[in-house]
Amino acid sequence: MKETNRDPIRSESFNQRGIDLADRGWLDQATREFTRAIELDSSSPFPRINRASVYMEQGVFLEAMEDLIVAIRLSPEEASAHYHLGVLLARHGSELATQELQQTLELEPDQVDSLLHLGMIYADRGEFQEAARFFQSALDLDPLDPFVHREMGILLMEKGNIHQSISHLKTASDQLPEDIEFTVDLATAFIQAGFYNKAQQLLLQVVQKDPEHLHANYHLAALYADWGKNDQALAHLKTGMAMECSQVQEWLEEDHMFDKLRADARFGELLVSSPKQQSRL
Repeated sequence: MKETNRDPIRSESFNQRGIDLADRGWLDQATREFTRAIELDSSSPFPRINRASVYMEQGVFLEAMEDLIVAIRLSPEEASAHYHLGVLLARHGSELATQELQQTLELEPDQVDSLLHLGMIYADRGEFQEAARFFQSALDLDPLDPFVHREMGILLMEKGNIHQSISHLKTASDQLPEDIEFTVDLATAFIQAGFYNKAQQLLLQVVQKDPEHLHANYHLAALYADWGKNDQALAHLKTGMAMECSQVQEWLEEDHMFDKLRADARFGELLVSSPKQQSRL
């Protein structure tokens, strides 16, 4: 087993010099000092933590994460190591994922899954044009991939391109007809397009397979509420609230499909009896 280098006094001198250089913005020089400090005392976590901070400023996230993981393994009770790793993941996790997926594509350009996940990352960031570009590149390689069609459909739905969204979501659902999540996505698009009967048909299929499916019950409640079928609306709404009360409450606050139902006294009673409302009393 390789012996641990131990010259802590000289190591700390290089470490402090690296800190001073980093404070002045001389990041490359600081990195060299921290590296020398690590070579002189490989058991100390602090030069690695400091070098990781410089790497983060330089956008070299993988190397930063490697330093912090080693620092944590060296000193599991050192709070600053855990803190910096947490900051890295919180602030730069998406960039790190993007870099690694891009590297994957450089090594394997026709990797559909990498294109899919890059599109999902950009969609989460709200960069819809870039997300669509990656999804389309994936579809160019595999025109029938249901997961890519699903993500493209959801992206287009969020952008308001509802009819194009339906086309992609229908393709996805046709490829995986037994996946009820794909069915619910398509039903959601039908609702946004105003095709309520088509949406109802799909959602009823879902609740037949999974009577407690949250989104299917909520969307059925919304359809029945808008149609004035209060008994059915309340039944599905009650099922949804029994599973995820707080989430359903949030959806209800801005969902105008329930405006007619709000006049029904039973709707108010259902809200008052919910755990979320009781916690406010």
